[in-house]
Amino acid sequence: MPYITTKREAHKQVTFEELLAGPVQESAFNGPRQSATWTYNVREPRPEFLARFALQGAINTLTAFNRKHTALFDKPRGELYDSFRIPKKSGGLRKIDAPKEDLMLALRELKLILERDCFALYHTNAYAYVPGRCTLDAVKCHQRNGSNWFCKLDFANFFGKTTPEFILRMLTDIFPFSEICKREDGRRELAKALDLCFLTGTDSQNPQAKGLPQGTPISPLLTNLMMIPIDHALTKRFREKHMIYTRYADDLLISCRQGFSSDEAENVVCDVLAYFHAPFAIKPEKTRYGSRSGSNWNLGVVLNKDNDITIGHQKKKHFHAMLNNYILDRRNGTAWPLEDVMQFNGLISYYKMVEKPAIEGIIAHYNQKYGVNTMAMIKADIAA
Repeated sequence: MPYITTKREAHKQVTFEELLAGPVQESAFNGPRQSATWTYNVREPRPEFLARFALQGAINTLTAFNRKHTALFDKPRGELYDSFRIPKKSGGLRKIDAPKEDLMLALRELKLILERDCFALYHTNAYAYVPGRCTLDAVKCHQRNGSNWFCKLDFANFFGKTTPEFILRMLTDIFPFSEICKREDGRRELAKALDLCFLTGTDSQNPQAKGLPQGTPISPLLTNLMMIPIDHALTKRFREKHMIYTRYADDLLISCRQGFSSDEAENVVCDVLAYFHAPFAIKPEKTRYGSRSGSNWNLGVVLNKDNDITIGHQKKKHFHAMLNNYILDRRNGTAWPLEDVMQFNGLISYYKMVEKPAIEGIIAHYNQKYGVNTMAMIKADIAA
């Protein structure tokens, strides 16, 4: 019973027939550029629907990709990466495995193949690594529901626990990979292509080294793709309990208007993971449960007691200080490094996206206080 995911068309009424077999319109695969999708779980796709997927063409493309990059497959995988560590916001260091140029180009090519020829998408409740989506959009789902109680769960070592075997097994139930895998040559070529996306190949004797690297252009796509059945099942299970579910990479946010047990939410997640034999586990020390009346931080923003999304008091206080320092430094002839100015400009853009009236009000206050145009100064510093 494959999972079919398509772009959701704006202002489109979904028919019962489509719920059973999936839409067959020309725009079903390559619809308007928007982030919402539909996921269906059907017994068999209809022939008309199957006809819109060029199965042999996709297999030929995968075969050509594998032959083209034979030299990369033959190299020890460790020689294809530059590894380093960066600080995590929560403390400690995160390992990044950045592919060298030849591998980077190959993985970008494979990503395009999966998106263009295999219509690789994501569940509509997945918000990380999706064009046109961000953390704010995920929190807005819970805001629209008027949720009062929230449970945040984290997967432990999400990328590192993802294996080639698990991704291939999940793809076997996700259209159109399900059709590719029905063919012996298709499954073989798909498995080989996916093998190149991992830190070590499937023949490695060290299962701990098979993880999906953080730092490649294709890893985010693969995680969203393999999670479609899990996201679909979790959405359905929580909807039955009148609860809202969203996922941002390895961060799961569950909310409800009424209070609920965080153990209940965790049990639902664990049941679904067990059903799919997923290699992931909840990281207990990262579990949080609380209400809108408390310090309700989720994905870097606050959904407060008035059901407003804000950046929080401390961040506003820090923003006041940064803005004041930037204006005074510039007035005194002390130029900020270009990188700092660009980061500051990006921060302003993000803060405006979260809480535009408040941020514009703060900027207007300092513009009036010092007789300047802060945004014009930032623009000039970046252009200089």
